[in-house]
Amino acid sequence: KLNRLEKVRTKSGRDALNKEKQRVDSTQLLLQNLLYEADHLNKEVTKCLQFKSKHEEIELVSLEDFYKEASNE
Repeated sequence: KLNRLEKVRTKSGRDALNKEKQRVDSTQLLLQNLLYEADHLNKEVTKCLQFKSKHEEIELVSLEDFYKEASNE
């Protein structure tokens, strides 16, 4: 009778341990996915900040010249 009771307790403990291991594994996987996504987004932000457009090299006319030309049209 004691042996059977001990086996039931052991099985119950193992089941609880396996359930907790699955929960930890699931949480760990979620963490890894979020860290990967955060790293990817940081790289994308860095690329965007380093992007240099041709529009930055275009010289604009002065406001005075613009208003002179605009008033003629």
